[in-house]
Amino acid sequence: MEHEIQSKHKLIKPRKKTTSNNRLIMVVVAAIIVIYLVVKAVSMLFSYDTEPAVHVEVNDSFTATGWFFRSEKPVEGSTNGSVKHIVYSGERVQKDSALAVVYSDEQSLAISREIEPLENRLELLDNVLENSGTASDGVNTDQMITLTIQQMAAQAKEGSGTSLASSAESLRTLSLQNASDSIDTMDIQLERDTLAAEISSLEQQISGQTTELTAPVTGYFSEIVDGYENVLTMAELETLTIARFHELIQSPEQVDTSQTIGKMIEGFTWYLAAEVPAEQAQRLSEGQSLRVNFTQATIETPVTVYAIIQEHNSDTALLILEGTEFSSEMVSMRSQAVEIIIATYSGLKVPKSAVRMLETTDSTGKTVQQTGVYILSGGVQKAKIINPLYETEDYYVVEQSATNANMLVEQDQIIVRGRNLQNNMVVN
Repeated sequence: MEHEIQSKHKLIKPRKKTTSNNRLIMVVVAAIIVIYLVVKAVSMLFSYDTEPAVHVEVNDSFTATGWFFRSEKPVEGSTNGSVKHIVYSGERVQKDSALAVVYSDEQSLAISREIEPLENRLELLDNVLENSGTASDGVNTDQMITLTIQQMAAQAKEGSGTSLASSAESLRTLSLQNASDSIDTMDIQLERDTLAAEISSLEQQISGQTTELTAPVTGYFSEIVDGYENVLTMAELETLTIARFHELIQSPEQVDTSQTIGKMIEGFTWYLAAEVPAEQAQRLSEGQSLRVNFTQATIETPVTVYAIIQEHNSDTALLILEGTEFSSEMVSMRSQAVEIIIATYSGLKVPKSAVRMLETTDSTGKTVQQTGVYILSGGVQKAKIINPLYETEDYYVVEQSATNANMLVEQDQIIVRGRNLQNNMVVN
């Protein structure tokens, strides 16, 4: 029995020692945590985060969905046969100009396509014969060829099919003219007469098999007919309300595409109607100059405010914008997501977290408070005045001065986080 008690005492002693060690470890860990927090606090007190002042351009704008109202006339005519377009979407044409030729069948269209290159060749040969007796300036002709190629590149980028075709013919003419001194004119005349006879024979085969469709008005041609041509009209703008606007955009007419090849947009002016928040409409006035960015097409164009229609206690208003600039993409648009740009501000970007009130001395020696920031320059804190031009949620766009040394300049290292900030204070 005595032996058992002694054995128990021997077991209890190690447990006391373990408890004592655990307490020591906890004290050491707690001390380490306290030391870490103190070091962290001191570090935060004397550390700085900076951000360079960069140049930005920011739009004061809002987004909406715009609907085009224009004077549009469908180009009517049966297209049950085979159609060959002469003019393409986005091109401006005069009244009664040919837009397309409708052939009675595919065979007639195929013959027409045979005639076209022959006529081009015939015209080139006539030009060569006309210039064969005149000594040409080879250097000048080479320069004209180069300029024509550059012009064709620009026309291809703009999507101007008719202009591109015309330039291509001019290029062929110049090329033959450049080589006219080494060409036998008798051979050219013989080829020319053979071509003329072949063209005449082909034209007789399709005589009476074609119908020419012409432009009913002067304007821009579009191949797209969407049913709004007689719905979103200029006349509707005069008495438009928000309710009527909703009704119109939901009620396009049914279009029989077999009876039209497209439409003409008459005149130079178009209108864009958009339902916008009332608070945005209240910032605008009739006649005000704005810009519209068609975000899906990356097209930006100047506009003016034509009208603002706002009903009593309504959360929205109808904004009508007037524009005159056209592009090949715009003529086929109807409903588009747009950014309506009131103004664009250019300056330096300053995070709001960096802005502070600075005490400065004016020309009379009086201490005044001005908005500014602190920058870090060569290990020294410097106070810089800022003049905010525009405010976003997170930052200001401020004026950039090239002459005032007290104002912020590009690439200044703005202190966005730091404590104990003072002008001309050396940072260790």
